Amino acid sequence: MSDGSKDKATERWKQIQRFLESHDVIQNADVRQLCGVSAATANRILAGFVAEGRLVKSRVGGHWGYRRMG
Repeated sequence: MSDGSKDKATERWKQIQRFLESHDVIQNADVRQLCGVSAATANRILAGFVAEGRLVKSRVGGHWGYRRMG
């Protein structure tokens, strides 16, 4: 991963953390709005954070949602 990719991932994680300070769950649509990305990119971002153990994926009202670990 290049330094630019690491910086982008770090910034996206910070945005998600800030969002989760005031919300219990973050969804694909939230990531799209926060990060200005497509639905597919939002899925990859969220799946990456799940794989790293930062988020947990669960069903929320018929949709997938992501919560902080712990």
